[in-house]
Amino acid sequence: MPPEPTSSFVIQGIHISLILAIPFFATFVGTPIARMLAIHFHIVDKPIEGSSKTHADSTPYLGGLPLFLAILFGSFVVLKQGYHILPAGFNLWLILTAIFLIFAVGLWDDVLGMIPGVKMSMLAVAGTILFFGGGRITFIPEAWGAIGQIISWALTLFWILGITNAANLMDNMNGLAAGTGIVAGLSILAIGIIGHDAISIGLSLVLIGGLLGYIPYNFPKASIFFGDAGSIVLGFYLSFLGLIAGRLPSPENLSPLSHTLGPILVMGVLVFDTFFVAFSRGKRKINFWWGGKDHTSHRFVNYGFSKMFAVILVWILGAIFGAVGILVKISPWWLAILLTIALFIGGIWFWRLLDKIPVEAVKIGASNIREKKLQREGKG
Repeated sequence: MPPEPTSSFVIQGIHISLILAIPFFATFVGTPIARMLAIHFHIVDKPIEGSSKTHADSTPYLGGLPLFLAILFGSFVVLKQGYHILPAGFNLWLILTAIFLIFAVGLWDDVLGMIPGVKMSMLAVAGTILFFGGGRITFIPEAWGAIGQIISWALTLFWILGITNAANLMDNMNGLAAGTGIVAGLSILAIGIIGHDAISIGLSLVLIGGLLGYIPYNFPKASIFFGDAGSIVLGFYLSFLGLIAGRLPSPENLSPLSHTLGPILVMGVLVFDTFFVAFSRGKRKINFWWGGKDHTSHRFVNYGFSKMFAVILVWILGAIFGAVGILVKISPWWLAILLTIALFIGGIWFWRLLDKIPVEAVKIGASNIREKKLQREGKG
């Protein structure tokens, strides 16, 4: 059944402007409160000499708390009020449970620390819950039966874990993760409008509103950080939005390839940065989980740009990926492939340029900090 027109999305009397405004005010008002709580309970990120951290002063965590609450409540409203247009197989409570679990994992990591392997396992559990809640890839033919379901689950989990961790890694400078999330959210919003899909529109507005309310406290100067509780919630929700947008047919049913590639390219800057860092560290024989000042943003700073301008440049890269993703969404299959190849070639060329920029050595890796904290507390 085709999605209902976007004009019908005054769901049960709730206008879409409120779906943007409520998460905005939730984070705009809630972030200073979260900051006070973080200071009171000593949930702060202290700079450590020789580590991958780039800030000079102790900064409160818990910026993810108001974002989580905004996303949880906003998603509940959109999915509950729009239940009559949800695709078959969607389960509101499983989706909200997955989001809650992701936040709990991030908060635990922020407060007590968590060994990377345990953290990845918990993310996989949350991803599996989301899969059974309806957040899954849809291009596997139903005729494949149980084998198809297993393949669908594996690919969905790969996507969720990849984007969630990519957003976590992207949170390495003030405003970087939040701004990248806004750009990606706007791209998914455009895809939702093109596909006349009220659910995609509503959920993307929830994310955009929540991030717009948070970012004044994190950019250009940060009075609070996301912490893992915020960055992995952001990444998890972006992966969910990508899965939602990926199920939408392109205009005139152009090609299943087009509507599958579109959302992937929208998240392209996250994918680019993660693979760039992975290959760069592999070439230097450094553990991927070690952490470092070798991300795209760090390379821009090492080239000579200010941190603020480096962040803006990454946002622009995200907008380029998003624009191409939207174009692919409305293109026939052959043009979608050409655009994807062109972006891939451009990305490789840019990758090689970035890789020539020197990086600052890191003596203490991020995961190392977490594991030592666990050992000191007798938990590792």
